[in-house]
Amino acid sequence: MTSMKGAELQPLLHHTKLSLEEPYGWGARIGLIVLSTDPVIERDFQKLTPDDSVGVFSTRIFLERPNCDRTFLALADELEPAARLIIPDSRLDAIVFGCTSATTLIGPANVAELVQRGRPGVLVTDPASAALAALRRFDARRIALVTPYTIEMTKNVMRFLMADGVSFSSVRAAGYDTDHDISSISEEFFVEAAKASKLDGAEAIFISCTATKALNVIETIEAETGLPVVVSNQAAFWHALSLAGRKLPISGYGRLLREMW
Repeated sequence: MTSMKGAELQPLLHHTKLSLEEPYGWGARIGLIVLSTDPVIERDFQKLTPDDSVGVFSTRIFLERPNCDRTFLALADELEPAARLIIPDSRLDAIVFGCTSATTLIGPANVAELVQRGRPGVLVTDPASAALAALRRFDARRIALVTPYTIEMTKNVMRFLMADGVSFSSVRAAGYDTDHDISSISEEFFVEAAKASKLDGAEAIFISCTATKALNVIETIEAETGLPVVVSNQAAFWHALSLAGRKLPISGYGRLLREMW
C-alpha cells in the first residue's frame, strides 16, 4: 500500500461552511455535581428531562465512605474544581450540588459560594434548599419526614428544616450510611413508610436523599395519602429549572412538577 502525499490529498478535501445552531439544552442548561457513590441522581434527572431543549451535564466528586459528618464536610473542597469542569465553553444556567445531607452540614450559602468560584455568576441550588422552596410553594410548614439515613444524619436534616420553621408530624429513618445500600432500598419501602407515618396535621411528605428510588412512587404516595410529596431529586430538578427561567409542567412525578410553577 502506498501512502498519499499532501498534494494528492488536496483535491479530495472539501471545506463546508455551516450555520451553527445551539447545542442541546438551548432552553435550559443544568450542571449537576454528583457524588462518586451516587447511582441514582443522574438517572432521575434524565428521566425528568422533557426534551432536548433541557440539557443536564454532570461531573463527579469523591465521597469517602461511610456517609457521616466528616466525609460530607470534606466535599466542600471539591466543589470549586468540579464546577469548572461542566461544559466550560457553553452557557450554563444553574448548577445543582447533588447531596441533601452534605448541604445541611456545609450550608447552602457556602455551597453556592464555592460553586461560583469555579463558575462565576452561575445560579446554584441543592436538594435541601430546593426541598425548602418546594415546601414553601405548597405552604407546608408541618411535614412527615422519611429518610434512608442513620438517626444522626436524619437529625442533621431535621435541624436544617427546623431552622426554616418546619415542624414534624412524624419522622421515619431506615438507618443506612452508604449510597449503595440506600439505592438498594425498594421503592415500595417509601410507599409503606409514608403510609405508616403519622399524617394528622401534616401538610406534605418529604423523602430526603438523592440516592433513593422514591422518584418512581411519588404519584402513588400522593394518591394513597392525599398529601403533596417532595423528593430530593424531584425538588432539585424543579428548582434548577425555575432558576433557569423555564416553567415546564412535567407529568408523572407529583404535583410539584405538574402544577407548582
